[in-house]
Amino acid sequence: MTDPHQPSRRSPWTVESIGLAPVPSSERYGNAPKLFWVWFAGNLSFAYLVIGAAIWSYGLSLWQSMLAILIGVASFWIIGYLGLPGPRTGLPTMAYSQGYFGRHGNRILAFVSWINLLGWETVVLIIATYAIAAICHLALGVPVSAPWLLISLALSAFLELCIAYFGHALIESFQQWISYVFGVLTLVVLAVFLPHVAWHPVLSRPSGSWLGGMIPSILMVIAASALSWVTTAADYTRHLPPSTSGSTMVRSAALGAIAPTAMLMLAGVLFAQSAPHLASAIDPIQLLLHWIPAWAAIPYLLVTAIGIIAGGIMCAYSSGLSLLAGGIRIPRSRTIWVDAAVSLAASIYIVLVSQNFLATFEAFLSLIACLLAPWAAVALVNVRHRRRPSAIWALATWALGSIAALTTIATPIFSGPLALGIFRTSSLGYVLGFALTIVLYAFTMKRQKTQRALLETKEV
Repeated sequence: MTDPHQPSRRSPWTVESIGLAPVPSSERYGNAPKLFWVWFAGNLSFAYLVIGAAIWSYGLSLWQSMLAILIGVASFWIIGYLGLPGPRTGLPTMAYSQGYFGRHGNRILAFVSWINLLGWETVVLIIATYAIAAICHLALGVPVSAPWLLISLALSAFLELCIAYFGHALIESFQQWISYVFGVLTLVVLAVFLPHVAWHPVLSRPSGSWLGGMIPSILMVIAASALSWVTTAADYTRHLPPSTSGSTMVRSAALGAIAPTAMLMLAGVLFAQSAPHLASAIDPIQLLLHWIPAWAAIPYLLVTAIGIIAGGIMCAYSSGLSLLAGGIRIPRSRTIWVDAAVSLAASIYIVLVSQNFLATFEAFLSLIACLLAPWAAVALVNVRHRRRPSAIWALATWALGSIAALTTIATPIFSGPLALGIFRTSSLGYVLGFALTIVLYAFTMKRQKTQRALLETKEV
């Protein structure tokens, strides 16, 4: 029997009209465990195979590689924690952050979030385009030519942007279905790869450097996984009832993201010995396609395309909310058309004009992450606090952390003046920016709390 006090869930095929406004209690639905499937599907990306291969390239042993992955993906607990304000306030992440960055400061950071999510949305479209074009080639015998690449791009964009257009209810349903079907299919595809694993060299490899190998590997995992999602967490919890268990919510989101990410990165570690060019391959999908028997080629490509599109859907939905938080006054559903115009133009250029530009584009996104790590530090401190320092202190500490990260990060397109030693071969700049920001901001918060207490004492 239906509980008359439980809000009924709206149809997934009804376009979500709520933008930055709090979700009314009458429109709250779902439960915390469903977050597991949202984040599971969102991270069911074969691109993580490349990260696993990159970990292996640092010369670590198998158990060290596994430890680096487990420590790195544990950062997804931060994503779960940042989602806590959602049920309490009904606000998306980049609207809630206005409470501590202020209206004008938050707009700047909302555009940073938009650029980051739009960028990864574009990367998803490009990878999915190559996968769908390969499916068309194998199934229909058509050449991988410019017209078919454009058709594949259009299909990828339709799947990604159309579902994001309808909004949260359809995303939640789609992600759960993707998790069930393609989660199992992913395991089948990975099992097909296993005979190609060079088990003896993998198992007998000696331990590598803890400083020069383990630390860079852990930081690379964090940068390639959880860091890109930090501005989205509450976007998928704001529709939950206010009474939702916080611990269950954090656990469901974190474990949902950790499970596929760790599994695929570990697979990349195992494959790297037999495919030494996997970590640097321009098109890793085609590289591994040579390992697949004929009957498994299309399932492999289908898992690759749909799995990564599931993540792109979340990027498209959250980037629209970030765009609204940046001050753009249009309905939430229309933000998808803005994303479509920009991401399709960039995708067409990369697919048809300059495929090598993709590496430059991804390096640019790694620089954007230097601004996200300090943002996450301020956001973490403010998850539960209601009395905060003025916005100027939040912006100042964020700016100092961003400068620290940018001056110590090394990418193919930019290296900071202090990117020396281990900083040059790792993502340690992100950690430095995060740590500096959280220490400075927490100190500021404590100092102002002490000052308020002294004033209250004097008034008494």
